[in-house]
Amino acid sequence: MSDQAAETLFLSTIPGATPSKWVHRFSARGSNVELVNQDEHAQTLFLHPHDPPRHLPQLGYVRWRADQTWQELVAADGLNPEELHLVRIYEERPVVVVSEDHLLAAWTEDDGEVGADDVAGETFWDPRDHASEPVADPLDAPEQVGAGERMAIQLAATGSGYTVLPASVARMFGQKDVVVLPTSLHPGWETGLAWRRAADSDLIQDFIGVTKGRRPRSSR
Repeated sequence: MSDQAAETLFLSTIPGATPSKWVHRFSARGSNVELVNQDEHAQTLFLHPHDPPRHLPQLGYVRWRADQTWQELVAADGLNPEELHLVRIYEERPVVVVSEDHLLAAWTEDDGEVGADDVAGETFWDPRDHASEPVADPLDAPEQVGAGERMAIQLAATGSGYTVLPASVARMFGQKDVVVLPTSLHPGWETGLAWRRAADSDLIQDFIGVTKGRRPRSSR
C-alpha cells in the first residue's frame, strides 16, 4: 500500500459530497484519487492517529453545524484541533423532508421557511438512529453508506413524520414520493476539507489548489 499511497490521494467523503469535478481536474494533472465513502458519524475517523502511522486517507470531507466551529466538532471526537488543517469549501442549507401526501407538501415559496410550529407534534426521524454500525478502519466503507439518511427519508415518505437534512444529502438520496422544503429548524452546516498537519504533502496541497481554482504549479 505504501507505493500506491505515494501516487494516490485517498479522499474520505461523506453523504452529500460530490467531488467528481475536482477529482477529474486533479486526475488530469497526472495524479490518482481513491474515494473512501464514510457516514457522517465516522467523518473524523481518518483524522485519528494510527499505530503504526499511516495517514490514510490523507484528506477528507468534514461537516459541522453552522452555529459551532470545526474545532468544537473535532475536539468532541477526541482530536486536537492544533494537529489539524482545515479549509472551508462551502455552506450547506438545511431542508425538511416530508411525504408528498403531507399537509406541508402544499407549501410554497411565499410561505417562507418551515418552522418549529409547522411540525409541532410530528415525529422527527433522526438519521443517526438508523445509521450503519461504525467501521474501525478509515479505509473501510460502512455496509451501506448513508443508511441513516436513506431510512429517515423512507420513513418520512410514509407520512409518519419528517426529517431534516443538508440539501445536498436530500438531493443524493431523494425519492419521488417526498417533498423537500426550506426550513429554519436547523442553523445549517459548513463543510470543509481536513487533514492532519503531520500528513501534509504536495499531493494534498495540489488537491486543495484544485478546489480553489489554482493553476498547476501556481504559487500557493
